[in-house]
Amino acid sequence: MDTQYSGLSAPAADVMPPSMASAAVDDVLSTQSICKRSHGHAISLLDIAPHHRVLDMYGSGQQRMHLIASKLDERGELVANIMGALSLEGIERRYTPNNVIMARLNDQRLSSEEVGVFDRVLLDIPALIGRHLTPRQRSERLVSLLLRAISLCRNGGRVVYMTHDHLAQNNEMVIDQVINDAHKGVALRNIVPPHAIGSPGMTFCGGQQLDPRIAGTFHIGTKASSDKRFLAVFECDYN
Repeated sequence: MDTQYSGLSAPAADVMPPSMASAAVDDVLSTQSICKRSHGHAISLLDIAPHHRVLDMYGSGQQRMHLIASKLDERGELVANIMGALSLEGIERRYTPNNVIMARLNDQRLSSEEVGVFDRVLLDIPALIGRHLTPRQRSERLVSLLLRAISLCRNGGRVVYMTHDHLAQNNEMVIDQVINDAHKGVALRNIVPPHAIGSPGMTFCGGQQLDPRIAGTFHIGTKASSDKRFLAVFECDYN
């Protein structure tokens, strides 16, 4: 896996002067409520402890970065994967917590040094990913990303997987492949996000009976909802 720097140990961005940092913090706080509505369930399900090393694997934004970093102390660390050609440089110019490493990761590569180094991994895949792929290609892409997230998580760690809108459909097939065929060292945790309207994952899809544990996943939203999300939580146990 590549980063913008020489590796995952790349230095955090330089901190702004106090006056500019204060203004940036105020701006972040004013938009955190929006981020909490969009990502609050996934961040809560990570169950972050202050000392954890956390990876936000796919397209971390500044508000989400601050929400996660606020749960960590000086022992903890967040590696925030910033997607897009300009977003990393733009965020570098704003206030960045000292325990945050901003990186641009290439999820197509995974070195042995990066396997199993994170206590928590958030894989929150935006809706635009896979929009122009066929359903089969999209499913293969999601399986690949999820397996990579699991590989990055240490024994005893946790991976939270979330997709949006059109990607929230047919995730049960993806989960079934991961927990039964592609990776034996994970357990699927039963989840019911608090105050969320939705339904459990389906165990029968496309004429195929799926693993009954998939009922522990959760679809947020209804058929009439404009913002549909799918959530699954994996506990990693490689013993």
